[in-house]
Amino acid sequence: MLLLFLPASLGLLAQIVGRGGLDQQLLALALLLICVEQARMAVVDLEQIALVKDQIYDSRLSNFHKITTSTIILELLGFYSSSISLGWGAVLVLLSQVWFNLLAGIQLQPLGKVAIQPSAISERLPVLIANGIGLILVSLWLLQVAPLSMASGLLGLVIFYIWVKYAPAVLKVK
Repeated sequence: MLLLFLPASLGLLAQIVGRGGLDQQLLALALLLICVEQARMAVVDLEQIALVKDQIYDSRLSNFHKITTSTIILELLGFYSSSISLGWGAVLVLLSQVWFNLLAGIQLQPLGKVAIQPSAISERLPVLIANGIGLILVSLWLLQVAPLSMASGLLGLVIFYIWVKYAPAVLKVK
């Protein structure tokens, strides 16, 4: 799975060190961070699906697997499209996240007492709001409305998301 994301990551890295303006480099960096995170999440999600599938049969798992697979395909299309159009690739990646968070409906906990837990839209609302803000920033960047500010804003949003997601685990270790 990670190999599918690798060429797209390398393409984004090339845009960061390439000849584009600072706004393009910052947007490419934001997308690269998202790409690495989504590659990791694709592996985690598919592994969890396999683990839960071995434990129980539940029709919700089949639907979740289809949503996860389609999201990964949309993400990859977005990351690869970003080599042609950075902004439109970013839009596609963010739309894939909206797609997943609107449709998922469950969370998998293969090692928990209940392997499949319902996940209300209200639980995913903060992520959906962040995706919406990201879409607004990228759309404004595409329209060339303060492109440096929009790219910086998206990069800041991505860094904040990664911090919120991983800081508790990192800080717990110490």
